[in-house]
Amino acid sequence: MALGRSGGCMKIAAAGAARSDVAFWALGALLLLVFLTGGGSRSDIASLVVLRPAAAILLGVGLWGLTRSDVRRHRFVYGMAAAIVGLVLLHLIPLPPAIWAAFPGRNLVTRIDDAAGLGAVWRPISLVPSATWNALFALIPPLAALVLASQLDRQGRWRIAILLIGIGLSSAILAVLQLSGDPQGPLYLYRVTNRAVGLFANRNHQAIFLASLFPLLAVFASAARSSSIDARLRTAVALAIGVVLLPLSLVTGSRNGMAMMAIGFVSVPFLYTMPGGGRDDGGRRHLLRAVVALVILALVVLTVLLGRAVAIDRLVETPATEDVRFQAWGPMLSTAMTYFPLGGGFGAFADLFKINEPTELLTSAMFFHAHNDWLELLITGGLSALLLAGVAAVAFFRMVARWWRSRAGRDDDMLLAGAGLWMVLIFAAASISDYPLRVPSLACFFCVIVLWISSIGPDRATKEGV
Repeated sequence: MALGRSGGCMKIAAAGAARSDVAFWALGALLLLVFLTGGGSRSDIASLVVLRPAAAILLGVGLWGLTRSDVRRHRFVYGMAAAIVGLVLLHLIPLPPAIWAAFPGRNLVTRIDDAAGLGAVWRPISLVPSATWNALFALIPPLAALVLASQLDRQGRWRIAILLIGIGLSSAILAVLQLSGDPQGPLYLYRVTNRAVGLFANRNHQAIFLASLFPLLAVFASAARSSSIDARLRTAVALAIGVVLLPLSLVTGSRNGMAMMAIGFVSVPFLYTMPGGGRDDGGRRHLLRAVVALVILALVVLTVLLGRAVAIDRLVETPATEDVRFQAWGPMLSTAMTYFPLGGGFGAFADLFKINEPTELLTSAMFFHAHNDWLELLITGGLSALLLAGVAAVAFFRMVARWWRSRAGRDDDMLLAGAGLWMVLIFAAASISDYPLRVPSLACFFCVIVLWISSIGPDRATKEGV
């Protein structure tokens, strides 16, 4: 009886390991594909024709291998994902004309209907259904990343973390090559772009991505220390990569990215542990932190002296376009109140703001996004979207408290979760003046991060043997 039970457990463990391997390779393929083809937020990027169908196939692979245990272990994350998809779908359901006309902000459309003699027309909540359909399809890659990442074991999560560090380093190296080449050359993956953007279309998104890697480098240098040689090697590799990433973040010219880099630096003392990890090496830890701080300061000063710190130059000399973006927040809030509490439709910001955009803000360029993703969420999704964001914020702070109480254990899952919490903070702060999570590659990256955090939650499914 005991032998049979032992054999059954071994079979289950082997099946779980095989399933995790499949999920790892599928997720790895998705991340490579999305960083090569999904580095821009625009809906007219040609590579989306490749990315979305491929992501749908990989989502199918993930759903095929998904178990009740995976869903129950990460039930909050899956619940939030279901709520987000459900809310977008709700904005696409046609409603009777009498009900629809009673919603705030629909007067203009009803007057046009009357003038054109269209009569009673059933319409969805979204004022721009085509944009909301695009928003729904845009959820396919991050959903695929979420489903696949939820099936990874501890080893798989760390292998993905190392892959992401490699992708970040590749993006940084590509940015160096872009700087030395033709601004209109083949090294730029997108037609509408900036300088030194790496795998992205926008310098802010490149800088935010590089900044988010510093917490990950800190835990990479701290994890799985089988020997002091391995520990020192990991620390040296992490420092070397950090030395490459820092000046490139300044060169991008992103002030938002520079602020996020500061958050990344602050996270390092909370996440990194010295080789050996004993309590008697406090002096060595302080010495190392001082050395790292001096190296960072020296790199910043050197970059400025060489005239390559575009971000600092832009911080001193604020472009007029940046002033316009901040000036637009007031009219955008007014737009949000026009459609409150239902919102004007996910993905429809550009068209909604055109209706209420003040004449003094009109320029040759248009607002595709609010450059404040929290505000854009309120405009397009209304109160329900804001409530979902509030639920996510409460869950975030609860996980921060759990990590803080348990961080002394320093096991690998806790390290990754700690890095994930700092990375989520970086994305949340960056969203105050940008829209990083509207980029497919960063949305997939974010879903992987969230699953790292979720992995330290209470695992009732495993305890119940489901």
